[in-house]
Amino acid sequence: MPRGLKFWMAAPEATPLEPCDVPLALGALLLRAAAEAQEQRPLLGVSLVDAVLARRHELTRREAAEMRLSCQAVAAAAPDTACFAAMLARAVGYRDRLALAHCLCEVMASGETAPEDVATALWLSEHLLFVAPRDLSRSRAG
Repeated sequence: MPRGLKFWMAAPEATPLEPCDVPLALGALLLRAAAEAQEQRPLLGVSLVDAVLARRHELTRREAAEMRLSCQAVAAAAPDTACFAAMLARAVGYRDRLALAHCLCEVMASGETAPEDVATALWLSEHLLFVAPRDLSRSRAG
């Protein structure tokens, strides 16, 4: 795990989150959401996380899997999911969170997904990434 990210998680008010650490931190949050969703419904699996990371960062499958491994180290060291999400909402710009939310919704809406999968993506976008639903629906409509 990057040293700067480790320091930021220990003292987010005292240490700024470096822009280069934002993708790993947001990926770690997505992994946390996937792990917690597994208990209710095996919807957000590793392959979905890899697909979101690949789409968001224009990566190959292999590169996305490698990034996910780095994100797993961050997720393991991060505070509880709600606290981590709130920390990221304060430290990460809205555009970055919105871009990840778009990718999450696009990946979950592609292929053979049920309507509740899209609803889950919207819920995660709103409650973990703190993205306004109107911003997601506005971009899907136009």
